[in-house]
Amino acid sequence: MSFRMTAFGSNSSYIIPPPAPPSAWQQFRDRPYLFLARKLYSWRPVNLPLLPENPVSIVCISNTYRQRSNIPRGDILIHAGDLTSDGSLAELQITLNWLQAQPHPIKIVVAGRSDRYLDKMKRGTRRWRVEDLESVYWGDIIYLEHQHVVVTCWNGRQLRIYGSPYSPMTIPSSAFQYPNSDNIWDRIPDNIDVLITHTPPYTHRDSLRGCPQLLNEIWRDPPHLHVFGCALENYGIEFLHYDALQEAMENIEAEGGGFFNLLMVIKGFVQSFFRPDIKAKSLLVNACMNGGLWNLEREPITVIM
Repeated sequence: MSFRMTAFGSNSSYIIPPPAPPSAWQQFRDRPYLFLARKLYSWRPVNLPLLPENPVSIVCISNTYRQRSNIPRGDILIHAGDLTSDGSLAELQITLNWLQAQPHPIKIVVAGRSDRYLDKMKRGTRRWRVEDLESVYWGDIIYLEHQHVVVTCWNGRQLRIYGSPYSPMTIPSSAFQYPNSDNIWDRIPDNIDVLITHTPPYTHRDSLRGCPQLLNEIWRDPPHLHVFGCALENYGIEFLHYDALQEAMENIEAEGGGFFNLLMVIKGFVQSFFRPDIKAKSLLVNACMNGGLWNLEREPITVIM
């Protein structure tokens, strides 16, 4: 691996150049069926629902750690977890102060894997003492820990919002995690407008590290908007239609390819053109602001709904 050296005043630092992304040919060579399926899925027709008469703007961020980016104005600000990098009370309060200073009338936050101070299971240790919880000043921030709330926007629009910090277990374990065999998502009420989770649903902007049970839940009762973080490399949006094409794409992603799976994707793709009346039911937003070593800062994602 090569290095290049850049001088800053009297100091010098070594910068590792980012690895080149795989070319289309390399992706096809390594996983041809999955490559073709993804290409077809990117061409699917997207039929968006009409906006309501009283739309609201929702600004989505996640995995900010110690970043203090400029956040655009909006009616609601959502932070989908990983407010801190070291999990301490001091860093948590600095982040909360930054969020409180934002002009959004409604601010909603869930925790994430790095926010150990807020994890009830770790508060009893010497470092994370339960009595210190009273030291957190939330101000006008709504903190949701596997809870739901109904908010009223400036134009009278009411939204049912559910938020949870939990994500599947990793090694080593972090805050707010559960065994992969557990289903903790059956507590989500029906008819939620906005779902906020730290974990992505399985096979959707997650590098296969999301939660299968969460995916099953949004199939059962699709939210209009699902905001999450956690998977740094998968920042962006995706529309879900909950049809045969989406199901086939989830299967081929989970299995990493397969000729039969590709045939099912092709079948679903053809069917989607003959059923233009099927509208997108959910917008998924991976709002990770921090993209890792070579993509440290991204823009917040604003949704109108």
